[in-house]
Amino acid sequence: MLYIVILDAKEDTTIEEINRERESWIKKGKDKVFERMCKRIERYEVVGISPMKIIFLIETDDPQALNVLTHHFEEYWYSVAYPVIHRGIYEALEEDKTIVGG
Repeated sequence: MLYIVILDAKEDTTIEEINRERESWIKKGKDKVFERMCKRIERYEVVGISPMKIIFLIETDDPQALNVLTHHFEEYWYSVAYPVIHRGIYEALEEDKTIVGG
């Protein structure tokens, strides 16, 4: 299953806290555990906004992977995860027509 996970830094979170949290993630080996649980991980940062926003595109058959990510970072981040499917614009238009009756 493919998921989009959006992490929004909490308003009062400092860059030092974020960096300490990232170092803890690596020191505890969670990066390796997370990588084993996922088939694909892509990480994107939204540029030019504050507080920081990070978007992950994650492919995994183990939904527990989302918990590993969001629970580790929950002290300084708000998170939400959505299951998604990839559809081109044409496929979406055709499916919408059958649903709406266009």
